[in-house]
Amino acid sequence: MPNQFVQNIFSDRSSLILRKILEDPEKKWTTLDFVPLGVSKGLASIVLARAEAQGYVERISKGPKSYSRLIRKEKLLKDWLNAYSFEKNLQTYYYYPKSDFLKVCTRYLENKKVSYALTLFSASRLIEMYVKDERQFLYLDLERNQFFPFLKEMELQTGLLKLVTGGNLCFAMPFYRGSVFRDSKELKEYRVVSDLQLYLDLMGFLPVGPEEAEHLIPYFKKKGATFA
Repeated sequence: MPNQFVQNIFSDRSSLILRKILEDPEKKWTTLDFVPLGVSKGLASIVLARAEAQGYVERISKGPKSYSRLIRKEKLLKDWLNAYSFEKNLQTYYYYPKSDFLKVCTRYLENKKVSYALTLFSASRLIEMYVKDERQFLYLDLERNQFFPFLKEMELQTGLLKLVTGGNLCFAMPFYRGSVFRDSKELKEYRVVSDLQLYLDLMGFLPVGPEEAEHLIPYFKKKGATFA
């Protein structure tokens, strides 16, 4: 397996392994544990080796009973936040003049059979609004060559406006496409990203995203999030 395939341990595919480890920090992990994610044993082995080299996990060699376990969760999250920000997502802004955007938008997407997941302040305000930012942020499950043509059609059908600069709606294709929609959940009748993805997105969304993320830590802990 080419080394460049896992050059970035926080890439889309490699992060599937890190996300799984963070779900159960006390578990003793083997490469077979990640196969149900669609990850090969080879990739899992290389990612675990890289994670060990970075000091995130400890690998215990016991022949067929060998395993890895997380030992430095805080360092893993800190390095992940240094490697990722919301800017890594392909994104574009629109303007919508009414207050019924989420209902109109989600109904349109459901009719078109396009999956979505709310993130940033769109997701956090469904939990508890803290930072006053009324913009909407949605991930769309589209191929890259479909993204802008789909939004152009949506613009004509729903009253979206494409301004020269700015806007109050952000549509994005996720950098973490392998996990954003798979791990999404329903919250108050809408699909939202996982707690971990929301935390990653907010922490890398300056200047006020980190403040919103810190405010949500008690919520994440109450919901059993082991990364918090």
